[in-house]
Parts: sequence; C-alpha cells; structure tokens
Amino acid sequence: MSVKDFNFFEYHTQINRNNVLLSYKGPLTDVLLSEFSRDIRKKLQEDPKTGKKVFAIFMELAQNVLYYSKEVNHFGNKDKVGTLVIVDTPDHYKLITGNLVFKTAIDRLVSKFEVINSLDREALREYKRQLRNDPKGEESKGAGIGLVQVALTAENQLEIKIKEFPGDFAFYALVVNVRKNAEVSEAETA
Repeated sequence: MSVKDFNFFEYHTQINRNNVLLSYKGPLTDVLLSEFSRDIRKKLQEDPKTGKKVFAIFMELAQNVLYYSKEVNHFGNKDKVGTLVIVDTPDHYKLITGNLVFKTAIDRLVSKFEVINSLDREALREYKRQLRNDPKGEESKGAGIGLVQVALTAENQLEIKIKEFPGDFAFYALVVNVRKNAEVSEAETA
C-alpha cells in the first residue's frame, strides 16, 4: 500500500480513460445523493445483484464523506465536500471516494484498513460485532462498522490512498472493487 506516494490527479486522468458511470467533486447534500442513487440504480439495472452491492457500498462511502470530510463549502449551508466516482471496467465496478482529512488521522486510518484487509469473511463478521459493542472513538459516528460492511459487501480488499499537503490536511481516497456477476460476464463474452 503506497499510501503517501499517491498522485490523485494522475489517478483521475487514468480512470477517465475508462467508462465512468459517475464522477462528482463538490459539496454533498441529501438531494444530490438521492439523484446519484437513482442514476446508479438505473445504470446497473441489467445486473441487479451487483447493482445492489454497488448501490449499498456507494451510499456507505458517500456517508463517510458527509461525516468525515474536513473540506466545507463556504457558500450556502456549509456542506461537506468530496469526490465520488464509479468506473465500469470489463470485470468489475470501481468505486472511489475522496475527501480531506486531518494529517493526524492518517495513522489511525491506515491501521484500520490494515486490520480490515487482514481478516477473512468470518473474521470480518466477528470484528463488526465487536465494533458494535465498543465505545465509539472521538471522530467516529459508527466506530468503523461501515468500512467493515463495505469490505463484506464488496468481497474484496479495500484500497486506501493518501496525499499529504502542506499544513494540516491530506487527501484521502478509498477505492473499492466490486466484481461483476459471473453469469453476466460470461454471456457478454459469448
């Protein structure tokens, strides 16, 4: 995990070469999330099983931006600002979210992802139960349960990318891959 060498702009250029289903950078509101969710369901209706997974993960990741982004829109309602991207690749959907975090949170974030990625499915379920019973951390609105649920739903490891900036902030990107339905993929290649 090359956490500190991440170049978001290079990464964004790379993903733009693929089939982007959703790409948004700006203030997030409940109304926007409702519109995005309607678009996602419509675009993924041909593969309902995978579509439900992508939708559930997208909503969890979008909520993380709403809860934890340290960038705020100073016009209007002080909405949290972040990046939401969904890319359609031949064998999976790639969900990417990004937002500013305090540099002081980086070690805790990296540690959390290392734990999540080290666990198999059954251990993730147990860890989720354990987190439900633990007192919440000072920054956490859900004790990290959402990230564990994302890993369980995606059935894939989570990728974290961090780019530090001068001052107190870093850009934190989370990448989740959701494998497409095997039957659909085989039918498309036939």
